[in-house]
Amino acid sequence: MTTNEKIAALRAAAKAAGADGVMLVTSDPHSSEYLPARYTSLNWFSGFTGENSTLVVTGEGSALWSDGRFYIQADRQLAGTEIQSMHAAAAGVPTVEEYLKSHLTAGQTMLTDGSCMPTALFEKYNAALAEVGASLVSKDVVNPLWEAERPALPDTPCFLLSREQTGSSPAEKLTAVRAELKKAGATALAVTQLDCVAWLLDLRAHDIPCSPMAISYAFVTMDRCVLFLAEGRLDADDADVLRANGVELRDYNALLDFVHTLDSDETVLVEKSSTNYDLYAAMQANPHLTLKEGADPVTALKGVKNPTELANLKECHIRDGVAMVRFQMDLEKALAEGKSLRECDIDTMLHRRRAEQPGFDQESFFTIAAYGPNAAMMHYTANPGADSAIEPHGFLLVDCGGQYDCGTTDITRTYTVGPLTDNERKYYTWTLQSHIGIARAVWLDYCTGFALDSFARGPLWQHQINYRCGTGHSVGFMSNVHEGPQSLRPNNPILFRPGMTITDEPGVYETDEVGIRIENELVCVDKGENQYGHWLGFEPMTYVPIDLAPVLVEELSGSDIAWINGYHKMVYDTLSPRLTEEECAWLAKKTAPIGR
Repeated sequence: MTTNEKIAALRAAAKAAGADGVMLVTSDPHSSEYLPARYTSLNWFSGFTGENSTLVVTGEGSALWSDGRFYIQADRQLAGTEIQSMHAAAAGVPTVEEYLKSHLTAGQTMLTDGSCMPTALFEKYNAALAEVGASLVSKDVVNPLWEAERPALPDTPCFLLSREQTGSSPAEKLTAVRAELKKAGATALAVTQLDCVAWLLDLRAHDIPCSPMAISYAFVTMDRCVLFLAEGRLDADDADVLRANGVELRDYNALLDFVHTLDSDETVLVEKSSTNYDLYAAMQANPHLTLKEGADPVTALKGVKNPTELANLKECHIRDGVAMVRFQMDLEKALAEGKSLRECDIDTMLHRRRAEQPGFDQESFFTIAAYGPNAAMMHYTANPGADSAIEPHGFLLVDCGGQYDCGTTDITRTYTVGPLTDNERKYYTWTLQSHIGIARAVWLDYCTGFALDSFARGPLWQHQINYRCGTGHSVGFMSNVHEGPQSLRPNNPILFRPGMTITDEPGVYETDEVGIRIENELVCVDKGENQYGHWLGFEPMTYVPIDLAPVLVEELSGSDIAWINGYHKMVYDTLSPRLTEEECAWLAKKTAPIGR
């Protein structure tokens, strides 16, 4: 079926169900960022392969909203279809709500799969439709159309992490969660996000690409914890460990029945942004349950890494740094020998070097290897047979990371592969200055991610350049590469605390010209107290040299140069004990001090 044929089938299915349209969102029952193939319906019906998108199909037309990372990609992938590409938040582009109100009238109905739409989003769209007398109803019309080709729910073997890896047991984490529930005036919590279940119960699997998660839920009360996981996925020993930690086991598909039949009076803390609508409606229908809106406390608890996790993360980043050094040497050698390289070759080269490291499991996300103008698409994907050749000029952007038995990494480097234009040098220098702005930031402990985001944007704003995304995100521990609650972005209200990790990845993205990004992971540390208050700052966790060949040194301040030299000394001192003599000599050149 063509995209237009699939859209027509959706339209017909809505009509057959007595409705007037269908909505699909990039989500699953757990509000995951990276989806199991079973829940990629939006991609299957539209042909758009990006993230964080919404598809609306009405009787008269269809439209897909993508965020700033995917504008170019959406325009290209939707070209030639009936679907209108909507640049979310761009000037003059209607919001999803505005579009719904202009395309539906009183008495009409829009359908969506409520098990795959967060409650907050369902309520937002339903409220918009109510303004014109229309409504949003939970009904799945996707599966009958897709069933023949739809992938099954993943069921990879599950396993538990050790205390040596995590620094705490499930029982200890449950105690911490119950304390937070008490503070919030609640007695129960439905843990719906896969990384939250993973952290709470030390549970891991390989159900999600690049994220060692298991498809599961947990329901916590003051005296019970029930894990909903498909039967047979845990071996007997791990099941016994969980039971010893106060965890009951039930089948994954038993959650709604459990909620419907729960007969103890509970005040359930519900985070509407991550709880799917069908689960919310089931809890709401049980008279024994009182729902109280609030943030899932697991998210905040796992966002602060404990000393064991931080020590393991340091080891993880050292291993990854060794792999990245060897990769860069391989890249430089191949280019010097005039070998023909394409973007997809970069993924292979990186994987080989990471796979050599002890404890390597898999990539932490699909590697972004983007040559030249392709890098202007922030989440560009190179596909075999359609990827670009790396030519002997310009930049190669490589955004990659690894999952190890001691942590998760995320790093971006932009490599010089030949002569550069004046603009490329300027953009690179300004990006580096923005990166340094966050890396050396010191602030009073009342600052949020919103406030800190401007530390990075300042150098680029001086040149009236901006990037349509946040500056950084938290990274999980053997978990999702994108984690909350903290982030560096204009709308983040979370206060930073010691032990929180964050990426520092400003960039310049000029369509059809160039894309540049420099990314390290940082950890928030205590900087002491004085008469002005309690001070915090960041320390680097990434040990990989930054390409200085493009830098316009005359544009750097003395403090910029001092930071670069200090960072590079740390990289050399940390990695050199694990490198060969030849590798040490190479790294010494890459980390040599610079000056004017």
